[in-house]
This record gives sequence, structure tokens and C-alpha cells, in this order.
Amino acid sequence: MPIQFAKEPHNGSTLVNASLAQLSTRIPSGLPPSLAGVNLGALNVQAPHAIFDLQADAITQGKGLASARATGFRYPVEVAGVSVAAAEVHADASGSANLVANINCGPFVAASARALNDLAKLAPVNTGQFEACLLRFSAIPLMAIWLKSTGGASDLIYPLEPAPSVLVAGKLYSESDFLNAVMPIAQKRVASGGSQPVP
Repeated sequence: MPIQFAKEPHNGSTLVNASLAQLSTRIPSGLPPSLAGVNLGALNVQAPHAIFDLQADAITQGKGLASARATGFRYPVEVAGVSVAAAEVHADASGSANLVANINCGPFVAASARALNDLAKLAPVNTGQFEACLLRFSAIPLMAIWLKSTGGASDLIYPLEPAPSVLVAGKLYSESDFLNAVMPIAQKRVASGGSQPVP
């Protein structure tokens, strides 16, 4: 079954398009390198996926993925089918978009696009029912595709490149295997008050 995505917040795409239009008025030297030479008028906003954030203290307390907080929506932005940016949108309690928090052009943009394409070809994914979300764990730091099961199967985690040394980018992890891998780092971060360097 095709991977599912969250319902976008009301007015989300409109807000992202308005922010991209403002971006297009910048002089070239003010644009991120990935957008240099890109026809900003041809940017195409794609359907978003939900963003969830993990906290180190919650992991060390054994709360798992259920403790991840929904914090926004991430809209991939493409030009001619190539992902060049991602816009993070926040929504209010009524479900309406009220802020474009950032427009990111870093390495996770292309990694996310590759991951979603690759995941759709994997048997455990295309034979199940999953919603694709972006999972962030700033304590490591880590970004991953979180495949939240909507059909009774177990959730799966797919770390994006670049991944910390305790994980392999592009490998499917069960929730328990993922949590076991990141637990030592989470414990060190909590013990050090957040100053522990990432291995």
C-alpha cells in the first residue's frame, strides 16, 4: 500500500508559497547555495509530512516513541522533480497554519526525498500501512523517517544521512532496536546537562 501522509494544516500551502515568493525577492548572494541559479518562480510545494521531536530525558525514562511531540509539518519544495528545500510550518490549536518557522536547504532535504523513494520499494513497507513522519532527535542530532503503522504492524524507523555513529543511515529499525541504539547517547546527554558531544 502507498505510504500515507498527514492531512496538511489549513492554509499551510498558501503560507509556504507566500514565504517562497518573499525568498524570490532576495538578491542571489542572499540565497542558500542549493537555490543558487534556481528559477524560484518554478518552485513546487509538495504534500507535507508531520514532524515529531524526541527528547533525551523522555528516552532515558523509558517512554519511547510515544513520547515524541508533534511540532509541525514539513513541506518538501521541488524544482523539476528535484527536492531543493523544505519548509517547516507550525499550526495553531484549530489546525490552521500560522507560521513558516524555517526554509531549510541542508543535507536532510535530499536525504528525505531519497528515503521516501527507497522506502516505497521495501517489502515490509509496501505490504503494510504506514504514515511517513519526520522524527527529530536533537540530542544526537538525528533526523529519520518514522513510519507510523496505521494497520496494526509495528512502527519502523529509517535514519537519514548523515546519521550518528550508533545508527546506519538507510537501514530499517524496529522501535526497540532504535531505542536501544540511541539510549547510551540520551543518557550521556541527560547526565551532562545537554553538553555531551555526539559520538
